[in-house]
Formats: sequence, structure tokens, C-alpha cells
Amino acid sequence: MSISFGLSTNLSTSQKLTPQMQQAIKLLQLSSLELAQEVQIKLDNNPLLERIEEDVLDDAEHLDDLAESEAVTDFSGDGNHDDAAIGEHVADSVDKITQDSIGELEVDSDWDDVYTHGPTALASPDVQDMDDYHGATSVNLQDHVRWQLNFKHLSEIDMLIADYLVESMDESGFIRLELTELEQTLNTMASFYQWEDKVDLDQIEMVLHIIQSCEPLGVGARDLAECLQIQLRKLPDSTPYRDVAIELLRVHEYLVSNNIKALVQQTGVKIDEVGDILALIRTLNPAPGLAFTSAQPTYGNEPESYDVPDVLVNAIMDEMTGQLSSWQVRLNPDTLPKLRVNQTYANLIKRGDDSPDNVYLRDNLTDARLFIRSIEERNQNLLKVATCIVKRQQAFLQHGAMAMQPLILKDVAEEVDLHESTVSRLTTSKNILTPQGLFSLKYFFSSHVGSDDGEVSSTAISEMIKQMIAAENPKKPLSDSAIQKQLQQDGIDIARRTVAKYREAMNIGSSTQRKQKF
Repeated sequence: MSISFGLSTNLSTSQKLTPQMQQAIKLLQLSSLELAQEVQIKLDNNPLLERIEEDVLDDAEHLDDLAESEAVTDFSGDGNHDDAAIGEHVADSVDKITQDSIGELEVDSDWDDVYTHGPTALASPDVQDMDDYHGATSVNLQDHVRWQLNFKHLSEIDMLIADYLVESMDESGFIRLELTELEQTLNTMASFYQWEDKVDLDQIEMVLHIIQSCEPLGVGARDLAECLQIQLRKLPDSTPYRDVAIELLRVHEYLVSNNIKALVQQTGVKIDEVGDILALIRTLNPAPGLAFTSAQPTYGNEPESYDVPDVLVNAIMDEMTGQLSSWQVRLNPDTLPKLRVNQTYANLIKRGDDSPDNVYLRDNLTDARLFIRSIEERNQNLLKVATCIVKRQQAFLQHGAMAMQPLILKDVAEEVDLHESTVSRLTTSKNILTPQGLFSLKYFFSSHVGSDDGEVSSTAISEMIKQMIAAENPKKPLSDSAIQKQLQQDGIDIARRTVAKYREAMNIGSSTQRKQKF
């Protein structure tokens, strides 16, 4: 066996993303809030980049920006539209950035590298407007419970136990933490810190009961049955069927499965009283903690939504006929940054000067121009994609979810001449405000099911199932097979398991769980 060494050369090609390309790709998928943060970071780090204040924009420049940031899609009753309505062809943002060059810099040249749009939310608010933000802070469930515990006069060790329990609350207000595990943890801490007394399970349960006495009623419960029992015990003693309802919840598994026969046998409740007892239980709150989250709407003084639309869609009506003539699609001017190259620093750059200061300014100028161009390409392509979606989903904009058309990323990518992955990034974390409400751009993409009239969107089918269940007789709810037969009668070829899949995705229980016998 012989061993030999040698040198050889190998020529190969590979594709690598430059930092500028990576930046452009990153900007595509940022939401409006994330984009604002990214812009602020870039402004803090690059002296050649600055934000344009609104008072320096003249009227002509503002009109040009509005023309660039909106598109109008023609509407006709048959749904056929000219592809020219999408607007002029713009190449993929990443490709354009890599192909364009910065070019040689001229001494004391005028830089008009300005990217402007309508007012941005990043602009500094006026002093007189600061009063609008007073009292705008909110309190979460844990803070609300801790505030109430301050009035319970707990000892130091009891407050430590309470902190552990409160921190383990989920968004519904339930404490899923095993008390025995908490006991072991605290006793380990007691040994390490040499506390005089150890914590026992009775002390932990005592603190838990104190938490359960806090508002909203039902917080601190370990399961749904205990949550409802806590609320029942706070009702007046004269409340009809209160004590019986508490006893029924001890065998709550029969309530969940709607097994009324077994419920009556286990508790001895009269069959004619079950309806009134269940009616009382239905008046209780199964998830009291959701009042402190966005998962459940509040009534009265509702907090403002933090979902800001990136795209705005308006219907344009014909003044003569009063009929819909077209759709206006435009970017939300409040989410678009207004940036330009700093003229003062740009004029300091000298050609052929390789001094550290000049190199620093030149590098930052290149970075600033690429950043401005990346944002501009992001917004132009976002407008193209949104316009294409509106063109495809005009029936939804007029009639709602039942009229949603099947649409996949590939369809949009081919129409707007972008890569499918680029369309996916552009529709990530972006919202569109339509006459039907505020939706994520991803909402308009769905699979399809075959029917006699062609393909039907899964979103439309889900809405059909939802309406069928809403109109059903609660004492004779529709089974998945019955829903399947109704859809097949409407010409939609769908399997029973697919019906169950769509129903479960909407968090709707089975026919057994929905059945009300009383």
C-alpha cells in the first residue's frame, strides 16, 4: 500500500447571497411594525440616511407618491378582466438590486435618492397630541390578581407561593401546575436557603383558595369544572338549582359527553330538572381570564386594535348608475417610511479619496441607497401582489366568505411575474383592509374541492358548514355525514372526514357535543 500527495485545482460555480440581497429578502417578509423598527435601526446606524419630514414635501411630489402607491382594478359583472389592470411590469426586487450598480460618485453632486410616501406613524407626535396616549396602558390577568393579593395580608412565604401559582396561570385563568411539584420545589428552596419552616401541601392549597377568591370569579381553578363551581358558590343561596349544579359538576365528564342518562343515574337528579340546571351552568363564564387578552372582545370601552392594514381596498361606484365600477388598491400611507440620502454628508464625499473618513461615508452612501431601493421594491411588489389578489377575489369583496375563490401562491406568482417564494414572503404578516373587514393576505390563499360548477375554495366550504350548523336544530344537530350529503346535493364532492376536518378547524364540536336535550 502506497500513499501519495498531490495538488489539484477544481473549478465550480455556486450561488451565494450578498448582504444586500439578504437585506432585500428580509424586508419582504417584515410586517409594518417590524419594518418601522428596521428603519429606525438603520437610521441610528447610518448617518447618510435620513427621514423626510412632512413639511418638506411639496404638493407635486406628494401626488407622484400617491400615483405610485395605488392601483385601480376594473370591475365587470362576468369577472373577466384585462391583465393590464395589474399595472406595469416590475422585476423581482432581489434581481433588480443585484443588477443595478451604484456607479461612480461625483463631487458635490445633487443627490435626489429620495423615497417618499404619505405620512408615517414613525413621525414624532406633537406635544399637544400626547394627551391621547394617557391611560392607554392595559393590565394583564396576572397583574390584576397580584394587585388584589396585596389586600389579603399574606406572609412572605405565602406571597412566594402565590407568585408561583399566579405565574403558572394560562390565558383562561386556570392553574395547571401540580401542587405536589410546587411543594417539592419550595421545600428544596427551603433547604438551600435554610428557612425555619417547610412548606406543606395544606399551605399551598390555602393560598390557592385565596387566589380563587379574586376577581374575575373562576381564576385559579385547576379545570373547567372547578372554575364553574367557584362561580356557582358566589351566587346567592336563593339561586334555584345552585347546589344541585355544583354536585352535577363533580361528574362533569358526563356533561362534556352530553350523556344525560348517566348523569341522572349518578346524581339522582330528576330528569325534568336537568334543563333548568344546564341553563344555569350556561350563564357562567368558562374562561374568565380571556377578558384580559385579545382572544375575547370586551364591551364598553374597547381597546384599539393593534392590527394595522398594509393595504387598503376601496370600492369605486359609478356616479351615473350607482353600480360598482372598479376597485382601488393602495398601500397604507401611514405604514410607508419616507427616506432619502442626507445631502450634507453626501457632498463631503470626494472621488478617488481613500482616506478612512471618505471610505466610511462612501460605504454608508451605498448602503443607504440600497436600503431605500429595497424598501421601494418591497412596496411596489406588495402592491402588485395585493392588486392581483383583489382581482381574483372580487366576489369575496362583494359577497363574503361564501364567494371565496380557490387561489394558491403559484397562481399569483405567475401573474405578477415573481418567484413563488417572493410572493410567500410578501404576504407574510401583511394585512389588507377590505369592505368585508381586516384580513391577513394569507387568508385569501386556500385549497379547493371539486364541484359540478368547478373548483370551490375550502374557505367557502367552511363558511357553508358554519352556516349549516348555525341554522340546525340544537336538539337534532347535523352529523358530519348529514352535512356531507347536503354539500353533495349542492354539487360539492367532499368526503365525510374532510367535513370533520373543516369543522374541527373552526373549533366546532361534534353533533354529540352540540346536542341539547333540554
